[in-house]
Amino acid sequence: MEKIPATDRIKLLVTIVDRGKGVKAVDLYRSAHLHFDFLCLGLGTANSRILDYFGLSETEKDVVLTMVPASRVPALMHKADEKFRLNRPGNGILFTLPLSGVSSQVPQVLCKPEYHEESEVKQVESKVQYDLILVIVNHGHTNTVMDAAREAGAGGGTVLHARRVGYEDAENFLGFTIQPEKEVVAILTPRKDKQCIMRAISKAAGLTTECRGILFSLQVDDIMGLQQMEIPEK
Repeated sequence: MEKIPATDRIKLLVTIVDRGKGVKAVDLYRSAHLHFDFLCLGLGTANSRILDYFGLSETEKDVVLTMVPASRVPALMHKADEKFRLNRPGNGILFTLPLSGVSSQVPQVLCKPEYHEESEVKQVESKVQYDLILVIVNHGHTNTVMDAAREAGAGGGTVLHARRVGYEDAENFLGFTIQPEKEVVAILTPRKDKQCIMRAISKAAGLTTECRGILFSLQVDDIMGLQQMEIPEK
C-alpha cells in the first residue's frame, strides 16, 4: 500500500444510476483516462410515492465504483452532470469518499501529467454535509432496515447483495448462527440526521435482532444529484 500525497489524494467516486446506464458512466470515465472501474448491481429502496414524485423510472440500479485523483473530481462531476443531467431529480447520484491508502500502481496510472485537464470548473461546496450509512444485514431484511430509516427521516437507499466469508469464528464469539447471505443497504443522509437514523436502524435491525445488522458510516466529500426536496403530502 502507498500513502497518497495530500496534494492529490485518490478518492472513490460512487455513481448510482438506473440499470443499464452504468456502462455509459464507465465509458465516460474511461474517456477521462480513469481505468479502475467496478460495476455492481443494486436495487433502489424508494417507495412508489417517492419514485413518482422524483420521476424515477426504475428501482434496479447500477453502482459504479471509480478511483479518481481529487484534483480532477470537479471537472469529472461536471461532465457527468452534463451527460446524465443530474440536476434533474431521479437521473442519478454521484458522491466521493476519501481514501487513506491505495495500491502503489494506481497513482502511477491515474496521476500522469498528460491526463490533467485545465479547467475553470470549481467545486461547488454543498451547504449540507452528508454521510453514507452502510448496513449489512441478513438476506431478506432490507425492508426492516428501510422502514426504520424512513421513520427516522431517511428518503431511500440502495441495496447490494453480498456473502459473508470466514464467519465461523464470529459464530463462536457471538453465540449464534450467522447467515452467510447478506445484503448491504447504503443510505445517503445529511450529517445532522445520521445519528438518529443509525439509532433507529440499530434498534430495529441491529446485531441482537434476527436481522443481525452491522452499521457504520463514512464521510462524503463531494456530492451531486441528491436534491433536498420536500415530498408533498397526499
